[in-house]
Amino acid sequence: MPIPESIYTVMLAIVTSLLAILILRPLAPKFGLLDLPKGRKQHTGAVPLIGGLAIYLTLLLVLANYISADPMLGYYLACAAVIVVLGAFDDALDLSVKLRLAVQLVIGLAMIYSLDLHISNLGNIFGFGTVELGVFGVPFTLIAVIAAINAFNMTDGIDGLAGLLSMVSFGSIAVFMLLWGQAAQALLPLVFIAALLPYLAFNLGWLKDKKIFMGDAGSMLIGLSVIWLLLISTQSETASFRPVTALWLIAIPLMDMVAIMLRRILKGQSPFQADREHLHHISLRLGLNSRESLILITALAWIFACIGIIGEYLLVPEVAMLLLFLLIFALYIGLLQNIWRIISAIRHNFAKRR
Repeated sequence: MPIPESIYTVMLAIVTSLLAILILRPLAPKFGLLDLPKGRKQHTGAVPLIGGLAIYLTLLLVLANYISADPMLGYYLACAAVIVVLGAFDDALDLSVKLRLAVQLVIGLAMIYSLDLHISNLGNIFGFGTVELGVFGVPFTLIAVIAAINAFNMTDGIDGLAGLLSMVSFGSIAVFMLLWGQAAQALLPLVFIAALLPYLAFNLGWLKDKKIFMGDAGSMLIGLSVIWLLLISTQSETASFRPVTALWLIAIPLMDMVAIMLRRILKGQSPFQADREHLHHISLRLGLNSRESLILITALAWIFACIGIIGEYLLVPEVAMLLLFLLIFALYIGLLQNIWRIISAIRHNFAKRR
């Protein structure tokens, strides 16, 4: 795709997203798409849950023109429609975990068997040659799809976080695609970033008294889109980077999800039980405000993504990239598991010195 056309498409996506938000926002109360402050939710007033719907409408309207040139976009938009509908019903009716997982499983199966889009190999992650998954590729892919959808869903806890973390992933994927001359493939992540910009303006309160939330429709759409792009970028004939690099591009959502689920399981709780132990909750309890937490977590995500980008560009051995990721992951889990003990010790030592 020529660069001028790409710029035009991105600008069109920004305008379309803005218009979609302005049209959908007043309709939210009629469909029960309002987030009310209760329980763990501490925002003020009823906030429309239309961010995800606006983003999907933007993708649909802007990308429809390119389906004839890239039929895979049609399959993506169909799968995305299902996940958005699921998320919208969950926003309005609070669906059960089992139902959500069942629909996500069906979407994963549709991706695999309609396009043969699945994880067939993990690259040379152990240093002994490419690891081929064979018959285990399908279940491994289903786990990855469900994990990605729910990882980004779990990050949607403070204003702007899910959107900015997804922009780290989409931006990194687009960088690789553009570096290797795959401008057509880069269209989806670039349009998604453009569609997110108006949403973030409303969500972060830049437009007074016009706040909106993404809702599960938006956060699950992000997760599906990220895993879709990672599969194309690592498993297709036009692969843009090695599978191990994908871990670095979604490091924060992935590590936070696994860490929180491990903590819940060790406590004898359901891994899907809601609580206030995510990274963004902990940063707030440490004294940071929501904006400072947003900046800190997004900065960490960019640092990890840049490690992945640099490692891929320099062709650092995959086993080294995996070991470094696992080391950081272990430190991350250990830190979160003992954060309050560490903070208490620091405060105690500080008090003694005074």
